[in-house]
Amino acid sequence: MSAMPEIVPPPREVRLNRREKQLELSWPDGHRSRISCLDLRMACACSSCNQAQRRGRLTLYDVDITIDRVELSGVSGLQLFFSDGHSRGLYPWAYLLELGETLT
Repeated sequence: MSAMPEIVPPPREVRLNRREKQLELSWPDGHRSRISCLDLRMACACSSCNQAQRRGRLTLYDVDITIDRVELSGVSGLQLFFSDGHSRGLYPWAYLLELGETLT
């Protein structure tokens, strides 16, 4: 029998800090995550980004990349629209929480 994935409740607040180029999340337990736009772009797990990684393709990212828009993706996470035109990645709450813990 496989373990059920942990259900992560949505953050209380999601804020795009354009000046600092960060996505800031305030979680129900009081924890705060601050993840740079560049880290979020590099962590995209969409099929095209995954395929490029599996094929060993080197992807260069602009260090000044920003997020132009943030949209709720159902009830489970966010869709981010980056300044380089990329908008295919969905970022579930559990993934955002994990990124906030590992990249900080």
